[in-house]
Amino acid sequence: MLTKAGEVFYNYALKILDLQDEMEQQIETVFKHENNQVVIGASTTIGNVSLPCSIYLFKEQYPEVELCLNIANAEEVLSMVMSDVVDLGVVEGDSESSTLKAIHVTSDELVLIVPPQHPAEGDVISLQDFLKQPLIMREDGSGTRKILESALARHGYSVNQLNVITEMKNIYAIKSAVEAGLGGSVMPLLAVRKEAYTGTLKVLRIIDMDMPLIFNIVYPNSRPLTTKAKLFINFLTNPEESCLC
Repeated sequence: MLTKAGEVFYNYALKILDLQDEMEQQIETVFKHENNQVVIGASTTIGNVSLPCSIYLFKEQYPEVELCLNIANAEEVLSMVMSDVVDLGVVEGDSESSTLKAIHVTSDELVLIVPPQHPAEGDVISLQDFLKQPLIMREDGSGTRKILESALARHGYSVNQLNVITEMKNIYAIKSAVEAGLGGSVMPLLAVRKEAYTGTLKVLRIIDMDMPLIFNIVYPNSRPLTTKAKLFINFLTNPEESCLC
């Protein structure tokens, strides 16, 4: 037989035990959610063009993994990787350093896109004609812009010598502007395969100015990868399993 004080103590003890059970269940739920989530930062081209399809295919095989995709330019993605805002980054260009590990995903090239009625004969344009071409440029911090700057520098030119009419960050806006006849633009071939096939855009290569680029998965050397992050890396890079669209 409990005293009044004993009954009060007993009732509160039951409440405390119930709260402890609830707390443990919620903590377990949070841990499960965190362990199953992979946050990916991707540069504009591969983030808009290839990764959405790849994520869909990955989810078909691994529905328990939650993938979150943040799209920004290459410089911003690298900053997110270094500050642990994202688990992995997928960017163009040579990104390996003393603090970052880089794993090759795919290769591509930069090309000049122009309206289909552009007067260039065939699929090439001279460097001198390119310098005169009205251009819609990517913004500072873009991996595409950095590769173009390096290619121009090898020939003794700079971006300041180009006929730039405007800068845009969104590749779809750039393609729409080029289709409308506002100018040309330099971007990865990967981003314009559909338009090149349908003929809504014309793809030109600049004579004697090769602009190869690579896409890498990057992450800090100092941070161990989760099992789910490793699973996604393997999905994109393993030749037997790779599903980069």
